[in-house]
Amino acid sequence: MKDTFKYLTLLTQVGLTITFTVFFFTILGVYLDRWLGTRAIFTLVFVLLGCIAGIWAGIKLILSTLPKDSEPK
Repeated sequence: MKDTFKYLTLLTQVGLTITFTVFFFTILGVYLDRWLGTRAIFTLVFVLLGCIAGIWAGIKLILSTLPKDSEPK
């Protein structure tokens, strides 16, 4: 039962990490487009960067919680 809550917490944390990273980069792209008077160039670029950064952060989070082998086989 303890492992179930551990993995549920991890899943929630990964989901929130990806969501907020993409959201932050999207807002930054929209702000830059409005400030510079461009169409959706920066929004598209920053959404893509946000997706990449969010997935990368999620993978790092998952890998940091996996048990480490004490000795390689």
